[in-house]
Amino acid sequence: MTRKIIFFLLVFFFWAMPVYALDIQVPSEVGRGEPFWVEISSDEKLTGIMVGWMDREFAVPVDQPGAQRILLGAGLARKGAYELDLVLYRDEKSRNKTFTITVKDKEYPEQHLSLPEEMVTPPQEVHDRIARDRKQIRSALGSLTMDRYWDGDFREPVPGEVSSPFGVQRFLNGQPRSAHQGVDFRGPEGTPVKSIARGRVVLTGDFYFGGKTVILDHGQGIHSLYMHLSRIDVQEGNFLTSGEKLGEVGMTGRATGPHLHLGVYVLGDAVDPMYLLQR
Repeated sequence: MTRKIIFFLLVFFFWAMPVYALDIQVPSEVGRGEPFWVEISSDEKLTGIMVGWMDREFAVPVDQPGAQRILLGAGLARKGAYELDLVLYRDEKSRNKTFTITVKDKEYPEQHLSLPEEMVTPPQEVHDRIARDRKQIRSALGSLTMDRYWDGDFREPVPGEVSSPFGVQRFLNGQPRSAHQGVDFRGPEGTPVKSIARGRVVLTGDFYFGGKTVILDHGQGIHSLYMHLSRIDVQEGNFLTSGEKLGEVGMTGRATGPHLHLGVYVLGDAVDPMYLLQR
C-alpha cells in the first residue's frame, strides 16, 4: 500500500511540474558576407535574451508575438568557426546556450570598370577629407542601440534592378579595389528612395566617395546606408517608418551615372542586403 502511495505521489509530482520547452533554430554554417536569423520559441514567455556574437554583446527585447527573431551576420572578412552565446531569461531563472557557427569562404564575381583617373586616385588635397568621412561613417555604422526599431520584413528602397551586386571584387582601370560592400540599384535621377525598415536617422552628409548619404539605425546593431542621393529629405534624429521617403536617387560623389548604393550592416559588418529585402 505504501509503495502505491509513493508511486502515485511521484506521478502526480512529475505531471504537476511545469515543462519549459525551448526550441532554438541556428544555422550550423553561413557564407562570408551573409546575414542570418536566429529563431527562439518557448512554451513559456521569456523575459529577456542576451546575445554574444563576433565580440559584441547586446540584450534583445522580448516583444514579438510567437518566436523571437534575432538578425546576425558574418562580414566579408570573416572566416572560420565562431561561437554564438545566448542567455535566456524566464523571470529570475536563466539558461545558457552556446552554438558554433562555421563561416565558409564564398566566391564573388569580379567587375572591371574603366573610370577617369581622378575618380580612381583622389588628389592629395582631399585625403584628409576622405579620412574624416570614413571615420564619421564607421562610427555611425558601428554604434549599438539596444532598442529594436525595425518590425516585420525589410523592403526594397527603390524599384530598380540591381546593376552591381554585393561582394563583387572590383578592378578600377585594371587595379584591384576592396569588395563592393553593398548593392547598386539602377534608377532615374529623382526616383524616391525609401527606408528599408523603421529606424532613426543617425547620419546625413555629403561625402567624397558616397556623395549625399543617409544612415539609418534600426536598432540591435542593424544599420542601412543610402549613397549617391541627389537630395536628402530627412534630418539626423528623425524617426522613419518602413517605406518612408528619405531622399532621391542621384549621382553625387564618385558615381558615373544615377543609381542608389544600399548597404546593410550588422554589428558593423557589411552583409548582403538581398538576403533580407522583400522583392
